[in-house]
Amino acid sequence: MALTRSTIQTTLRGSWLRQGTWSVLDQALFAGANFLVNVLLARWLAPEAYGAFTVAFVVFLLAGTVHNGLLVEPMLVFGPERFKGRTPAYLRLLLRAHAGYSAVAGVVMALAGAGLWAMGSPALGGLFGTLAVAQGAILALWLMRRACYLVSRPDWAVGAGALYLVLLVGGAVALDRAELLSGPAALGLMGATSLVAAVVLAVRLGVPLRAYDPTLPAVARRAHAEYGRWAAPTGAVEWVQSAIPYLALPVFVGLEGSGALRAFYNLAMPALMGFSALATLALPTFVRARARGELAPTARKVAGAFVGLALAYGALVVLGGRAAVEWLYAGQYAVSTPILWLLALAPLGAAVANVLVTVVRSAEKPQAVFKARAATVGVTATAGLAMTAALGVVGALLSDVVGLVTEILALVRPARRALQPPAPDAPSAEPAVAERAVLEPA
Repeated sequence: MALTRSTIQTTLRGSWLRQGTWSVLDQALFAGANFLVNVLLARWLAPEAYGAFTVAFVVFLLAGTVHNGLLVEPMLVFGPERFKGRTPAYLRLLLRAHAGYSAVAGVVMALAGAGLWAMGSPALGGLFGTLAVAQGAILALWLMRRACYLVSRPDWAVGAGALYLVLLVGGAVALDRAELLSGPAALGLMGATSLVAAVVLAVRLGVPLRAYDPTLPAVARRAHAEYGRWAAPTGAVEWVQSAIPYLALPVFVGLEGSGALRAFYNLAMPALMGFSALATLALPTFVRARARGELAPTARKVAGAFVGLALAYGALVVLGGRAAVEWLYAGQYAVSTPILWLLALAPLGAAVANVLVTVVRSAEKPQAVFKARAATVGVTATAGLAMTAALGVVGALLSDVVGLVTEILALVRPARRALQPPAPDAPSAEPAVAERAVLEPA
């Protein structure tokens, strides 16, 4: 029986809805596990100790954002079409690149930890020393989770997420009962549980132990290098934007200020991580929609859903945030009305920014995202830093919201260009890269 256009569209919508549900569940499990561990640390550690953990983890995220720009993001852009049919070999190549990257990052973190220890900061030194070992496993899990979206199997990521949740939260509770829970112990536990979940996903994805596609490395390296030369600096710039408040608060308020900011952000984190997961799912979808000339209507539908969810979540934060903070942290942190409103606005700004970024990335224009993030950092490092110095934690939250608005404004123009259907006789980016590699793309 012939399929009508409406039948095909209905099927695609149903498929996207199912995958979207799995994607949200995947992010909910991983974010929920990290959220619970953060709550336990914020509840049971002294504010200064939790602040030190927060600062160390924020610095680790720099390695994560560069890793994402070099490996994960290009994988989601190129994997659906350019390397179709060669996914297992492609993932093996990415894991080899990940191993090399993690080795370098581990050495840098170990040296940083030794330096901090020698300078009289044993708490931060111990945290960085633990991260030097744990970061490779944590980043491997990030890579394998996103690889599930490449093959349209977010349900596999959900299974790994359930395993990660049980092991991480169970391990944290066991450490606390043994009176061994600390920042370094929590990071070590995250690394161990990440390694287990990453191995499970690698097996499910069929990553081979040996290479069997000798033509793939040259094409993949060239594609990742061309894309990553913009995406990796973009990730670094994005990290600077998000890290400034956490690194500035110890100067103006003390380490407890960074701990308080993280404790409050735990309220908005489920929404922020959820939109990040949905944007990850949307990227391959946008790439395919653009190839069909249907990017604009697809992006409008996704944007409408994102904004609706962000408004609903923001209302929950305003109405129930005060009681949630009191219950989660047993009165250790007090939240004000301005903080609640800023926490409610953050998901809305993140929802709009995620859609615009995904639209631009689907057109293989990472340089436009880099420029937008650079403009945002300029505002955060000047006006945002002044807000943090003057208003403390409230100023840090206000700085983040102003940064999101700046990013949205900077992305509007390149997003409009990306939404325009490609000219029928215009050469696509994919053959250009393949031609330069003198190899036929998959």
